[in-house]
Amino acid sequence: MITITNTEIFPQENHVQIELSNGKKYKILLRDYENLPFECAIDSPLENITIDVGKIELSETNQYFNGDCVRFLSFLSRKYSIYKSAIYKVALSDIPKKVLAVKLYFSYERYYKKLNQNRNKNNKIEIEPETLKTLCNLVCDEFEASGYIDDRRYALDKAKYLKEYKKYGNKKIKEYLYAKRISSDIIGEILEDELFADVQTETENMRALLIKKYGENLNRLDKSDRKDIQKAFNMLIRSGYKYQDAKNAIADFIDELDIDP
Repeated sequence: MITITNTEIFPQENHVQIELSNGKKYKILLRDYENLPFECAIDSPLENITIDVGKIELSETNQYFNGDCVRFLSFLSRKYSIYKSAIYKVALSDIPKKVLAVKLYFSYERYYKKLNQNRNKNNKIEIEPETLKTLCNLVCDEFEASGYIDDRRYALDKAKYLKEYKKYGNKKIKEYLYAKRISSDIIGEILEDELFADVQTETENMRALLIKKYGENLNRLDKSDRKDIQKAFNMLIRSGYKYQDAKNAIADFIDELDIDP
């Protein structure tokens, strides 16, 4: 019969370490420990115990408890490890929720492969891909609920940067945010902001791109060469501007430069 031999709480580090009579030690998050659906006191047996059904519904994590207490502690211990890794990744830079989940998944997939390289067949640590995916998603859900990650905040900050500094058009911004796995609802909401709907800003940004590429007076652009004009037009299209808007911006800018002072 497996029992608890020691339980030590580390509130400042937000975790609890649990030692079992079989010699195994598990670190789990303090909130998971407080919501455990079974007794976890010293000398408490972890086989054939009474399950606290009420606590099953206290957290999203508990829905994965299948009655095997030792196995669930192992599940929570892996979740704690992923949580610590996620804290590090979020501290370095803002990151969308789905991107964080993918980074955590592949990071731990590599970790377990490396861990098992020098182990014999009977001593390998196995984790099902779906279980690892579940753990990463649980951590990301908790980070979102705590405000550590916020897809709308990330999308708005990134879209403003791309608009104001990269001079991208809305189409390019939309493609970028899709690539970062931001939902279409959030992208649509962001692009409805007046900054992204202002025609004057669009025109000024296209001019800024042309000046950066061809000089203040477009002196590096042969305005009589249709191929050169087409290249300038294609550059604006690649930057995310609509066909007609790009065409008008080039024509209007060239006309203004050709007017005698």
